[in-house]
Amino acid sequence: MGMIDRQPRIYLVEDSPIILNLLTELIQTTGATIIGHSDNARAAVADIDALRPDVITVDILLRSGTGFDVLKEIAKKKADQQPVRIVLTNYTMPVYRDAAERLGAEHFFDKATEIREVLTVLASTKRNSDGGAVAA
Repeated sequence: MGMIDRQPRIYLVEDSPIILNLLTELIQTTGATIIGHSDNARAAVADIDALRPDVITVDILLRSGTGFDVLKEIAKKKADQQPVRIVLTNYTMPVYRDAAERLGAEHFFDKATEIREVLTVLASTKRNSDGGAVAA
């Protein structure tokens, strides 16, 4: 395992411009790098495949498709090719939380009350020199 030496690279899957701007501002204060974003599932999956972020934030309801579509595609990959997955949504019912966890989401937060918790996760996630993300 490589030495921990860089802030994580983040990809945002979010259809609300207001939340996207807020997340961008908050994440930039951590020193992490946002490497891309999308408001639809198909584009997000393609970007995540190409960019290989360390962490993704995923909203459930998107302009096209759902966050579950994104999580399903990522779950098909080898474990070492899967980013840390954070669901950030307004749809916080237990059925959605359970579905996200079954699809590999490590974190599930309510946009209205827990958006800053994303920063806590990022603060505990560093990137290895060999390219993998490590949660502290």
